[in-house]
Amino acid sequence: MNVIELKNLTKIFDFNTGAFDISIDVKQGEVYGFIGPNGAGKTTVIRQMIGFIKSDSGTGQILGHDIWKNSNTIMKDLGYLSGEIFLPDFMIGFAYLKLLSEIRGNVDWHYVLKLVNYFELDANTKIKKMSKGMKQKVAIIAAFMHKPKVLVLDEPTSGLDPLMQQKFNNLIQELKSHGTSVFMSSHIFGEIDNLCDKVGVIKKGKMVSEISMEEAKNNSEKKYEIKFFTEEDYNNFIKTEWNILEQNNVTRVTIISVHNEKVNNFLKFITEYRLEYFKEIPFNLEEFVMKYYQDEVKFND
Repeated sequence: MNVIELKNLTKIFDFNTGAFDISIDVKQGEVYGFIGPNGAGKTTVIRQMIGFIKSDSGTGQILGHDIWKNSNTIMKDLGYLSGEIFLPDFMIGFAYLKLLSEIRGNVDWHYVLKLVNYFELDANTKIKKMSKGMKQKVAIIAAFMHKPKVLVLDEPTSGLDPLMQQKFNNLIQELKSHGTSVFMSSHIFGEIDNLCDKVGVIKKGKMVSEISMEEAKNNSEKKYEIKFFTEEDYNNFIKTEWNILEQNNVTRVTIISVHNEKVNNFLKFITEYRLEYFKEIPFNLEEFVMKYYQDEVKFND
């Protein structure tokens, strides 16, 4: 069952910026990661999803409801965390959370207190005096307090220290195990790698790739880093027909790529050489994503 279903969602702003023909499906209990640099269109897509702005074309549904016509119905079962949080500075943390819980009306206050304790939030402090990290905790608790069926999170761990980031990740895993669907954008590749089932990459408002993390980690090619014990072994190996991606004549280290169907043959072949070490290089999400931005990261003087 698709909990989130976007089909050819398009919103065009001035100078041909925006988001174009975005199609995304998120199933129940699935965590979907949305990656792209600032200005790529991530927030534009998210704002259409939650009914903040109307699409120029395309359709979208969350929990079977139209994202524009039925946004009020959707919000009862959706938790949203904005990438730019705005909280009332004059209020105390607890008072703000209590107000939100009363407005929603479907909140278990004991669960809110549990979240406050879990994130080690001093909610008796006035929001104006809170650090960025503390304000982020307030916003997270506000988004999670009603145990929503769907979470839409824009840079959710911004401002959190590593311990709180790990606590956040653990909570997402727990909610996922109970069937919560999560759509999250993040610049933290490790976070996306650890949490997400699928990842979409957006560039200049267009989806340029979508991958299953399980498939990516078990893809058709394996990469290995090998250091040879002697220069003779190294020189003999680099003359073979295996696909060498990198080689260093000084350190006697090579990185090679091997198709899955040839892995067994390769492992037998490499036993003929004396090695200092041999290790598989796991799938690297950052490396995968950055290949779509090679032109942007170059500096031309």
